[in-house]
Amino acid sequence: MTGLTRWALWFGGLAFFTCYLGQTVLGVLQPTIAADLDLSTSEAQWVVNSFFLTLALFAAPGGRLGDYYGHREVLLVALGVFALGSASAVVSQGFVWLVVSIGVAGIGASTLYPSSAAMIANRVPEEHRGDALGKYSAIGVGLVAMGWLRVDNRPVGEPEPFDTGGLVVLMAGLTALLVALMQALSWGWDSGATLTLFGVGLSVLAAFAQLELRKPHPLLDVGLLRRRVVRGIVLAMFTAQVVVTGYIVYVATYFQHVLGYGPLLAAVAIVPSMLAEPLFNILAGRATDRIGARTPAIVGYLATALALGWVALFADDGSYALLLPGLLLLSTSIAPMFTSLLTGLANAVAAEERGDANALVLTVRWIGAAAGTMVLGVVIYGDGSGAATAGASSYATAFAILAATALAGAAACAALLRERPT
Repeated sequence: MTGLTRWALWFGGLAFFTCYLGQTVLGVLQPTIAADLDLSTSEAQWVVNSFFLTLALFAAPGGRLGDYYGHREVLLVALGVFALGSASAVVSQGFVWLVVSIGVAGIGASTLYPSSAAMIANRVPEEHRGDALGKYSAIGVGLVAMGWLRVDNRPVGEPEPFDTGGLVVLMAGLTALLVALMQALSWGWDSGATLTLFGVGLSVLAAFAQLELRKPHPLLDVGLLRRRVVRGIVLAMFTAQVVVTGYIVYVATYFQHVLGYGPLLAAVAIVPSMLAEPLFNILAGRATDRIGARTPAIVGYLATALALGWVALFADDGSYALLLPGLLLLSTSIAPMFTSLLTGLANAVAAEERGDANALVLTVRWIGAAAGTMVLGVVIYGDGSGAATAGASSYATAFAILAATALAGAAACAALLRERPT
């Protein structure tokens, strides 16, 4: 591995860490923010989901920007946007200001993910790509220092025309769908407004897919879904994001509202579920290089289902000591899901298709994050009366649903992925 590639790993890892930190902090601080601003349950959900909404909306154009202007340059600007949004959120004085600020941070994060992954994948040959992406993810889970990159990642030749019309249609469909999900708790799932937005969102997204299939230079290359392995990775990544985001957000509120922890202690209590993740990111990447993405991913999903099943089983007992084995197992299982599939995706498409493939996967992932947190919110909060009234049994049910979702991800990998790298 060259010195430039090592710098790329560290710089890309910083981008990954920035986004990972944003998700975790929002999950931990959501109960405190809701209490300080006297937010309703629906408004508290917006605090977290404004981040995932903008991630989903801007994942596709964010992935394209790196192809146009170079991944290093785009990453630097995106980090600045993320920092600006985060700083604004810290000094915000009200609900609207806070949600808009978190949304701005989400716009920056939407570009950090695809550009950092593409920068690494494009610099490393296939036989070492899993190892490199595993290290990239491992760096992202820990604290890293930023160094200046002298890496030219600009595309060769003229960039393709930007699909502005496709962007407008995609944003309209996603906005309708995700707003329906976010507001369903306060409006009611069977209300006219909710059902109308669902119908509009799904119809517009279906029209978007048909339009993109006919364009020579689409915003999202949905034609990639015709390939079995890409279809499997997209479906599996959707379930993985539902599981991980749902866990991060609701285990933090469980620690605070059921076990009575403060925000700092709740954050510390989550740490065991991340302890082994850097090591297992590297191990999963190397395993994927040797045997392909299918087996490591399936093992990761099954172990995650077991870990969350354990947490669900003992959530009613209100004992952190009983939960700890599940949290420790989770720290070994999350990495194989993401690192193996990320490597499998990079190996399944040509170099010139990686930007499109990453944008497609990321858009679906963040839809999963928003949808998952909202559906689990209904399970936990019921009628929307408030997080503080949610009982341990509601959280146990939510964790059981996450375990079942992980099993669905394992089934998708088993059915659609190949044994060896493509």
